[in-house]
Amino acid sequence: MAMARDDGMRERRTRSRPMSCAELVEGLCAASVPLREARRRHVEAYETLIPHVFMGDVLKRVGACFVAGARNALAHDGEEMRGIFDALEEGMATGDRETRNVIAISFVRDGELELFFDDLYPLLGPTMRRQMRGR
Repeated sequence: MAMARDDGMRERRTRSRPMSCAELVEGLCAASVPLREARRRHVEAYETLIPHVFMGDVLKRVGACFVAGARNALAHDGEEMRGIFDALEEGMATGDRETRNVIAISFVRDGELELFFDDLYPLLGPTMRRQMRGR
């Protein structure tokens, strides 16, 4: 699934330094109102952003979108889902080591344990899929 956004993700591609975890979270929150609220609750609870823990909220949101099935998720939440997966793919492709690690372990690997993984897998971008095969 080819996904394109024009709200800042393209700007990150042209930067000379890798994407940080904070920038990844900003991209995810730009794509999803529920993730903005999840980040607010997360920071309120932990008094800081813990990226590996926040990825649990991202998986939870993606799973909530898949409750009615993949087709319904893309029909009803397609723009949000595309934005989330664009941000994750961009982070995996251009992120610093910590950012790639957060995505690889706390989204992709943890996602494999979810009942909705068969629906999630086709939405993973090529960099995330390569990471799965490279283990």
